[in-house]
Amino acid sequence: MKDPMRHALALLQSGVDDQTIPGATVHVLREGKTVLRTAVGTLDGTLPARLDSRYDLASLTKPLATASTIVELAGRGDLLLSASIADFLGPTAEPHRAITVRHLLTHTSGLPGWIPCYKNGTGLDAAVDAILNLTPAVPEKQYEYSCLGYILLAKIVEIVTGDPLDKVAEKRVFKHYGFKSLSFKPGPAKDIAPTRSREGNEPALPVVLHGVVHDGNARAIEADGRSVSGNAGLFGTVDDVAAFGEMVLGHRRPRGRGYSGPVRTQFLYETSQPLGHTIAFFAYTNPLVPRGDLFPDQSVGHSGYTGTALLLDWMHSTTVAVLTNAVYGDNKDQWLVLRRRFMNAVAAAL
Repeated sequence: MKDPMRHALALLQSGVDDQTIPGATVHVLREGKTVLRTAVGTLDGTLPARLDSRYDLASLTKPLATASTIVELAGRGDLLLSASIADFLGPTAEPHRAITVRHLLTHTSGLPGWIPCYKNGTGLDAAVDAILNLTPAVPEKQYEYSCLGYILLAKIVEIVTGDPLDKVAEKRVFKHYGFKSLSFKPGPAKDIAPTRSREGNEPALPVVLHGVVHDGNARAIEADGRSVSGNAGLFGTVDDVAAFGEMVLGHRRPRGRGYSGPVRTQFLYETSQPLGHTIAFFAYTNPLVPRGDLFPDQSVGHSGYTGTALLLDWMHSTTVAVLTNAVYGDNKDQWLVLRRRFMNAVAAAL
């Protein structure tokens, strides 16, 4: 009997062959059981990609680290999602009092998508000051995917707990739920896929990075050695990314720990106003859901600029995690097309 995933796997291999991507790791599960788990190509043109290879997860940081940490804090009664950001960030945030924590999580705060915070200096406080000095935003007027909101969420975590996001996420999410590979600031190691960044404070760009976050704002935030960003900076393996998805779907409860039904509902169903986002993922008709054409509209998921993606099709109990370092080369746009074709092949095979 032919492997039903052969077309999906062949598409990934074609991306390696035509240098769209150096390599990739993928893990697909259906009803809690693995149906495709493999690595293709290399990390850098030489070292083979392996299932235990770690990738810069880029904006997968948002759901896996930042949103999940905020959910843990809310679940302990440490904060309310309905609370104004001014309750945490102080007088400089007072002009933005209409914005709540939930608005930041769901990209409905009215903040712009991006500004070069790194031009305001290094460290989290410099980035937060740059954001809070923007013209006050009007929340719930439109949906705009914003890295800036997640930078503010990292600061809120620090204020609520007294520790930076990476430390809180490690204790309350990664170790608690058994995600062994997930971490910020891993530093250079042979099992980490390199990236090439074209933004940041470095005197000469692009710069090749190895175990250092690709995102320019996150890199500047980490530069002072005290904090991390909430929008990017997490590294990890495809198995841990898939395991997070499985926990959200309810298929995984490590040591009896997992998300309750009400919390899983927040992850899987739109909670934003305007619509387009759950508490952590792109949702439904949002064109940013990395689902291709054949997975149902009800699928939720997230992607990362470096070439990463996680898709959850709760209607068919399916998790798809695929990691690449497409930004190491010059064919990122080609990868986005190939990723949609890959998702279609996976959906058809299932």
